[in-house]
Amino acid sequence: MKLLVLSDSHGRRDAVRRVLDLHADADALIFLGDGLRDLPDALPMPLHAVRGNCDSAIFDLPSAPDEQTLCLGGRRIAALHGHTRAAKAGFGRLLALGVEQNADIVCFGHTHAPHEQYIPAGETFFGQPLARPLYLFNPGALLDGRFGLIELRPGGILLSHGQL
Repeated sequence: MKLLVLSDSHGRRDAVRRVLDLHADADALIFLGDGLRDLPDALPMPLHAVRGNCDSAIFDLPSAPDEQTLCLGGRRIAALHGHTRAAKAGFGRLLALGVEQNADIVCFGHTHAPHEQYIPAGETFFGQPLARPLYLFNPGALLDGRFGLIELRPGGILLSHGQL
């Protein structure tokens, strides 16, 4: 399963259209906020979206939660913008969300910086060892032409970053 991950488009509708055209074969789009208004009405794939801090100030947008946990391709993906878990201050609260939700991947935006981190099973957080590996993934800001791809395969998870 191929997932396209976008965040922080901040008015760059042209960039949204370009990346959607490039990856129209994706099985789903995960949008991590700050640009919900930039998404076209018709998408070539299912959409899973969360609201960002800039989206929260705009009241005519379609409803989207601040955080959600998705079950896609047999994996659990915690999706959030990042402002509700202070992503700019560090990754501790994002890790806590991953542990709370028994997630395989925590996808977040907000910092505008691409990030990929693998935490192996057995690492201890909050007094408990992780039962399975956990990934933290930020696609970077589409405002700067950055996006992410996640491939969920039977043998593992492949995360990658792209640049328009």
